[in-house]
Amino acid sequence: MNEQFYISLIGEAFDGYTEAIFEDRTVYIKHINIKDQRYLHKYHEKYKNIALSKGLQSEEEKLKYVIEEGIWESKDDLEISSLTSEIENLKRTRRALFLKSQKDDIDKQIQESREKLFSLQQKRKEVIGQTADDYAETRSGDEILRFLLFKNKDLTEHLYSEEEFGELEAWQVIALGKIQKDIQDKLSDSNIQKAVLRPFFSMYLSLCEDVSGFYDKPIPELSIFQLRVALFGRMFFNIFQFTEDIPEDIKQDPEKLLSFSEAQRNKDSSKSQIRDDAAGSAVFGATNEDVEDLGGTAGGVSLSEEAKKHGGQLNMEQMMRLAGHDV
Repeated sequence: MNEQFYISLIGEAFDGYTEAIFEDRTVYIKHINIKDQRYLHKYHEKYKNIALSKGLQSEEEKLKYVIEEGIWESKDDLEISSLTSEIENLKRTRRALFLKSQKDDIDKQIQESREKLFSLQQKRKEVIGQTADDYAETRSGDEILRFLLFKNKDLTEHLYSEEEFGELEAWQVIALGKIQKDIQDKLSDSNIQKAVLRPFFSMYLSLCEDVSGFYDKPIPELSIFQLRVALFGRMFFNIFQFTEDIPEDIKQDPEKLLSFSEAQRNKDSSKSQIRDDAAGSAVFGATNEDVEDLGGTAGGVSLSEEAKKHGGQLNMEQMMRLAGHDV
């Protein structure tokens, strides 16, 4: 993406809406805020109650039925919960690691768990089928779409009334839905993180400490995207303030910058895992690649070179010998 893309992204976030063309006219799509989410939750409940009144069962009722019939088992739901928790725990574990080999192992575990979880979720959806909750999700999704469409940039006049929106052709609703999805994709967390690290935004980073003051608005009135701009701006500002020796070539790369910041903290804490003395230090369980990444030496000996001699990895005994201990 070029610089103009990120400038446009930040501009849209600041405006609180996105301008688009639909059926040869300009329309304005509001960016949702906390107040809007509360309002829209009521629509979900409204449509769920309509579905229930028409005979559709809730997810809870359908689940009870398929379990009683032996089509689905309670342990399958427990496994879904377990896998979900496992993935989150693995993510947290990864953030605390500093050795690349350890991170790679965790990445493999996360991918395997995600595949298992997706398979179970798909099977569950097929078994349970259509529910009142699904109907409510679809209908409230349409209402969200209508609710966020405006004729003017002041966002005071909706593009469609409920009745008018209900009369739209399916292809029109799909086209409007695509516009909304494109906005979500453009203003993704990943793109916002990249945008706040661009040179043009650097002068604003320190201002992100005071979110309400930054926008001169009460926080409940801020859009989700405005909050994320400030959140990521503050996060990276703190990294620049408290992390030393950040390489220039990663200062505009969110993922590498976050990894470097985390690694710096973990390298400091890893010293408790290392035997320090006049001879130097050694990280137990480090592979050749890890040692190179950490830049380790012991008694003037390159740990990287020693690791190569032992098949790319040093065990505890080898590391202790290098550190000058008799074992």
